[in-house]
Amino acid sequence: MAKDSEEKVPGRIVRTLKTGLMGSAVASSYLGGKLFDRFRADAGRAEAELQRHVQNAKRITETMKELRGPLMKVGQLLSTHAEALPGEYGEILRSLQSNAPPMAYATIRDVIVKDLGAPPEEIFKTFSREALAAASLGQVHRATLHDGTEVAVKVQYPGADASVDGDLKNLKLGATMVKRLLADVVGNERLDFTPVAEEIAEHLAQETDYCREAYNAQLLGKLFADVDWVVIPRVHAKYSGIRVITYDYLDGEDLGAALKNGDLARRALIVRRLSDAFWFQLMRGGLLHADPHPGNYRILPDGRIGILDFGCVKIFDEERFLKPFSEMVLSRLTGDTERFKDAMCALGLLYDRNDAREMDDMVRIADYFSSGIMRDEEFDFTTFSYVRAAKELVLYFLQARRVPPSQRDFIFLTRVVLGYYEYFSRARAKTNFRRLVDPWIAGGWRGRSIEIPPYGE
Repeated sequence: MAKDSEEKVPGRIVRTLKTGLMGSAVASSYLGGKLFDRFRADAGRAEAELQRHVQNAKRITETMKELRGPLMKVGQLLSTHAEALPGEYGEILRSLQSNAPPMAYATIRDVIVKDLGAPPEEIFKTFSREALAAASLGQVHRATLHDGTEVAVKVQYPGADASVDGDLKNLKLGATMVKRLLADVVGNERLDFTPVAEEIAEHLAQETDYCREAYNAQLLGKLFADVDWVVIPRVHAKYSGIRVITYDYLDGEDLGAALKNGDLARRALIVRRLSDAFWFQLMRGGLLHADPHPGNYRILPDGRIGILDFGCVKIFDEERFLKPFSEMVLSRLTGDTERFKDAMCALGLLYDRNDAREMDDMVRIADYFSSGIMRDEEFDFTTFSYVRAAKELVLYFLQARRVPPSQRDFIFLTRVVLGYYEYFSRARAKTNFRRLVDPWIAGGWRGRSIEIPPYGE
């Protein structure tokens, strides 16, 4: 049996094997269940289906927890949008948001010694042996510096970088196979998932680079330096390395818990500040914290929003994306059709500006992602189901046998927007989002308010 100090994230061969076995078990469960359902009464069939969902949700969750890495991040992302899944899946997968199994202290201590050159009991005044939080690629321990500063120490799991590399190779291979299959079988080369796979691969690889994470945190710290309602924790470079990063500790409430608060005014304040933080990042910094996991936000006692975990920050190109994106939003809000077409062509989303069918496709997509801001009136997230609307949008494209083009810059932007839709739904928000957006988008893209130096220089 391996010692605690030999713990690590499973490698590619093990990950591929166990993922394949999990997929086979889930598929067999549903196929076999459907066959037996023919011999069950209606009540028995419904109960059997419920039990299959529960069993398979647990099977998937346990495999994700065991393998950690990118696979677990996929589970966390799915759990954020629990409404889109069978109820049993949503509730069970949500355990991935806060209950990832931590690695033993001996393993974490070894990483710190190798990375910082001394054990935590020497480097820090105090260091908790119990993990404050455990995630897919690392875990966090609370500590105190010798000057009394309270900090959170994030430690990467042994083997995390190799797990990401292995999963990404599988992802790229899968995207290439899907592209070829679609081209050969349905004659549709436009449905190309390789840009999506490449974008995801690039950012997942960055998440094991703690130097890159520190760089991202410092960028956001500069951006929000004069904003009194957002807190970005400082990076303590002296106590950080390749596998360890130390931040100021933020004492606050997890976003998921805060949105359950019965105080409507407090929930409304959170919604306003989340919306403002999104547009401020995009329109003033040209970047976006792109991991909308509820554990990555803290609601501080005074109402400020603390943002955590900077492994996934998307920096957008001004000419390729930021300028045409702001034009797209402005033209849609003002109803300027020709300007909207110009922006969509510049973004690579519209091939033929005179093709009415293509234009209708783009308008449908734009309207979905601009839900709540098209009119100067209160928008009610208690009656708007973003999941149902998304399903209707997907069904439209399936029935039309068309697919919108892949655009790399929208991958993580979409991820954040859908994450915010989920939080606004949980908050039961009734807000005039148009008035929240107007101050940020008015005048279009005006350049970054901070300088973004090339990473590594």
